[in-house]
Amino acid sequence: MARTTFSGPVKSDNGFEGSFVGTLNSTETGNTITTTNTATSGTFQPLVVSTTMSGAGADGGRANFNMNTNVALGSFSNALKAEVTYGASGRTTGLGSAFVAEMTLSAGTSAGTYAPLEIELNAPTGASTGTRTSFIYASTQGAGVAAVDDNAVFFNLQGVTAGSGHIFQTGTTLGSAGATIKVRVGNTNFFLPLYATQIT
Repeated sequence: MARTTFSGPVKSDNGFEGSFVGTLNSTETGNTITTTNTATSGTFQPLVVSTTMSGAGADGGRANFNMNTNVALGSFSNALKAEVTYGASGRTTGLGSAFVAEMTLSAGTSAGTYAPLEIELNAPTGASTGTRTSFIYASTQGAGVAAVDDNAVFFNLQGVTAGSGHIFQTGTTLGSAGATIKVRVGNTNFFLPLYATQIT
């Protein structure tokens, strides 16, 4: 395939084939990808990054978003943001989320540790924890917060089967607790009590 170097803006009505090798330099305004989809069925994905790892022993396979700073930033800073806005008539008939982490296990995943979502809080020498540091920060805001207070749940666990030793266990001997959920701290499993009725 021949290589062509362009000195100005380029438009293609039928797309481009091949691979990009090099560095994409952005101005202060950044780069924006804007797509519009009017289909009423099917799945629309405006950007797909697909990687096949075929060399045993390699690491990675990911798209990497880095945000580096050595100055005091403003009210927020993020390496990656996923946001969904539902308009006055917008909704999802099934499950709607701003970010989804999905992993498919197989017979080959007999060793190793697997988690659809990994959270790492790195603390090099001399690191400070600021005003308040946590592994998870969850908040709700807006004029309709009262509806969240009354109807939302902190987390929603589906697809598990209650049983002895399972991630979710019922029929425990914790009095009115009624159930436990299994978590792991270090090398030990612990069972957090769950009460079937609210505490008054």
